Amino acid sequence: MRRLLTLGVGAFLLAGAAAAVVVSVRSPREGASVFGEVEVEVEVITTAEVVSVEIRVDGKVAAHLTEPPYRTVVDVGDENRSHTFEITALDATGESDTRTVVTRAIAIDDEVSLSLQQLYVTVTRDGRRVLDLDPDQFEVLDNEQRQTAVTFERGDVPLTAAILIDSSLSMEGDALTAALTGARAFVEGMGELDEAKVMVFSDRLLATTPFTGDPGVVSAIMDGVRSAGSTAINDHLFLSLKELEVRQGRKIIVLLSDGLDVDSLLEMKDIDWKIGRVQSVLYWIRPVWGADLERRHASVWRNATEQRREIDALAQAVETSGGRTISLEHIADAAAAFRDVLQEQREQYVIGYYPSVDRDDGSWHRVEVRVAAPGVAVRARGGYYDDEH
Repeated sequence: MRRLLTLGVGAFLLAGAAAAVVVSVRSPREGASVFGEVEVEVEVITTAEVVSVEIRVDGKVAAHLTEPPYRTVVDVGDENRSHTFEITALDATGESDTRTVVTRAIAIDDEVSLSLQQLYVTVTRDGRRVLDLDPDQFEVLDNEQRQTAVTFERGDVPLTAAILIDSSLSMEGDALTAALTGARAFVEGMGELDEAKVMVFSDRLLATTPFTGDPGVVSAIMDGVRSAGSTAINDHLFLSLKELEVRQGRKIIVLLSDGLDVDSLLEMKDIDWKIGRVQSVLYWIRPVWGADLERRHASVWRNATEQRREIDALAQAVETSGGRTISLEHIADAAAAFRDVLQEQREQYVIGYYPSVDRDDGSWHRVEVRVAAPGVAVRARGGYYDDEH
């Protein structure tokens, strides 16, 4: 599990303060249960300049900060155990103060092996995202059983993205240029801890980047890519899921394609289980001309009816994953669509819970998120496969 760690340290002048340096820990709270990347926030009150703030977690130095912005990431892992956070601030006069916060493990009667499930929830009202909801307004049902949330976050959480750009002949010319520009816009807008891998494909993989946060890496492949061949969406979706499977934290796939898959050996039913296993959110940016193509195109692999079935299955996979399909009236709007996906990721609620029932048999868990707020629409992945042991 990945959660953003933000450390804000403010130096304030207090005339006549009893102590030269005072450390106040705002987060994590004493006795809370924490997992993965933990938000830590402290306030330092001193009459002199803050020289350094040192954070120790379980006796080991996790961060040593000397100047603003005071920002880092501390990952305590997903094990259910207590942790000790020790924060020491030193000012320019040599005075220091230390505060210690001890978090606790979740008390359970019978020790069982459970996998932390994280839901990335988008809430909208009249098409606009709702950003001011509280934890007690959310209800999570796992196989129709209400769950207890152990983590709740708002806003930006680091992500790893696979960006799939269709470079078949139907995307020739300005369409491909606009699509690649959109991919670059996505990478340019990412946060410091985000990463993305761009994969340009037709009936084969034409170009790819490593996972990176550098827009220049994306630019490096733009000039050399040309439209060629037909389209194999399913095969490359599976390839992107394999790439994401070994990554940590929030995982998303952004596919830009007209949706007409004429060359994949795999069918969507063959990769639906992989989407649920990897727990990646799938977004489909689809130029509107794809609707015309699907009505009149068949291939050696599929007739027109089978093409329609595959397109419907892709749309359903997008919905089940918690993503959405974005129709493009004009390909020039591709960059705006990519930016909207990224902004949506920053405006989600992140809810973590341990399933109350985990059979360890690889079975499907149906998940439903309900929100107690008037007039809202809720979008989150519809389920997952539990781990097999």
